[in-house]
Amino acid sequence: MTRHGHRTLLVLAAGVLLLLGSARAQPTLTESQAKAAFVLNFARYVEWPERAFPARETPLSICLLGRDPVGNALLALEGRQVQNRVVTVRRLANADEARTCHVLFLAESEERRLVHALRGLIGLPVLTVGDTDGFIDNGGAIGLVQGEGRLQFEVNRHVLDQAQLKASSNLLKLARNLSDLKGRN
Repeated sequence: MTRHGHRTLLVLAAGVLLLLGSARAQPTLTESQAKAAFVLNFARYVEWPERAFPARETPLSICLLGRDPVGNALLALEGRQVQNRVVTVRRLANADEARTCHVLFLAESEERRLVHALRGLIGLPVLTVGDTDGFIDNGGAIGLVQGEGRLQFEVNRHVLDQAQLKASSNLLKLARNLSDLKGRN
């Protein structure tokens, strides 16, 4: 890994710690807190098309679909700043509501409806993140996975391109796996 790649990894790790409090106040992160921090950091390293934000003051909307402890950890991030935008967090009742989100976390409880939910977002500037097995293979953009005893992520570049989202090269370098799969949509 290059020196620049190490610096980006350190920034991501520091961001996780800063988001969730000092080491004294929060010695270990729960898995849900770590996943929520990853989601927020993904938003920092992804660029949306201008049409995704109707006005300069439009907040960055992070949404959760399904029942998952990550939802509570995401709610704790509300009000943070990402790319000079205030973060709002909301739970969705159904996949159709996701069309107005900038980031959508699909909970494991939505595994049966995953492909349907992702299919409804094709071509929309929504960054989809999930932690179910094969998330990126099913048409998700970023999948959170456990590997080598730690939380890692995989990226489906084809899905990012479809959504007209641009991930920074530094984020892509940190991914455990990069795919260009078109998914099962």
